[in-house]
Amino acid sequence: MRDPRVSVILPVFNVAAFVRAAVESVLEQSWKDLELVVIDDGSTDATADEIGSIEDPRIVMLSQKRAGIAAGRNAVLRCARGEYLAFIDGDDLWLPGKLEQDVAFLDGHPEADLIFSSVRMVDEEGRDLGRTVRKWDGPLPLRDLIIEDLIVPSTVVLRREAAEQTGWFDETLPGGSDYDYWLRMAFMRPGRQYGSSRVSALYRIRTGQMTGDCEHQSQAWLRIMAKVRASAPGTFAEVERMSAANFYRAVAASAYEKDDGESARKYFREAMGAAPGFLLRDRRTWLLGGALLSARLLPHTAHRKLERFARTARAQASASRTTSLPKSSAQKLECHDHRSNAQCGATDQ
Repeated sequence: MRDPRVSVILPVFNVAAFVRAAVESVLEQSWKDLELVVIDDGSTDATADEIGSIEDPRIVMLSQKRAGIAAGRNAVLRCARGEYLAFIDGDDLWLPGKLEQDVAFLDGHPEADLIFSSVRMVDEEGRDLGRTVRKWDGPLPLRDLIIEDLIVPSTVVLRREAAEQTGWFDETLPGGSDYDYWLRMAFMRPGRQYGSSRVSALYRIRTGQMTGDCEHQSQAWLRIMAKVRASAPGTFAEVERMSAANFYRAVAASAYEKDDGESARKYFREAMGAAPGFLLRDRRTWLLGGALLSARLLPHTAHRKLERFARTARAQASASRTTSLPKSSAQKLECHDHRSNAQCGATDQ
């Protein structure tokens, strides 16, 4: 049997409420020459049953005892057959035409190893949060990737040869194995990671995400940065404070999303202490600072009402300016899902 051109890597763990929509967003892509390799990482809910109920010969179902997302991605890498490797998480969705555009880019740009794009953030109920994440166009310099994790896994398509040279995802990290992987690839094959500002996926913010665990985020980031320091001490020294500022602001935002005001304020202070001048030039700092101040001064109910109003206004303003997020996709999302992280690098639009 002929190998598919694209292998889509989908690790899942206890996402029964969302995984059908994720799978269908892949299978309904205009690019049909693919296999969807799903690895169930020891789910204890009906995730496997949901996937098993979808009849499509392009689905390959694997399972393992609970070992984490890095181990799951590695298990798929061992058996994926495609020339290109694409990634999606079990609670995210691809927008129509995403894969076709990515394949066309890599076909037309042999100098590129990896293409990533922007995501639109939605909440657990499928409501647009008015935030577009990770806007970048063109090659991504290593320096900028060290300063900020700009690559959302659910938007990535990369060449198999780049993955083979980079090796495996680090299963010993408590989180951030994807960021570690992109950095290692950038060290080995610099200048070959490309971004596109088009919105290609919907990123679900929901309760229980690893990206919302401040302690795991911090432990993982410190270990990843130790690797970076060892590999490129000069470059790291130049950007260390900016990288720390971006990271701790992101952790503060994660804590804020979890309604943990004390932790949010603590990490926000750490971020501002690392590189205040750098952060004050970034609109995200002012938005988060304003939200934290509002949460501190206003009654909880009044603050959350103001927050909902602001998010609705941002979403409406963004929808009026962009054609990247079709109305039909948002409608479909709310129809299929009942499914939140103030993601590192979120750009409010």
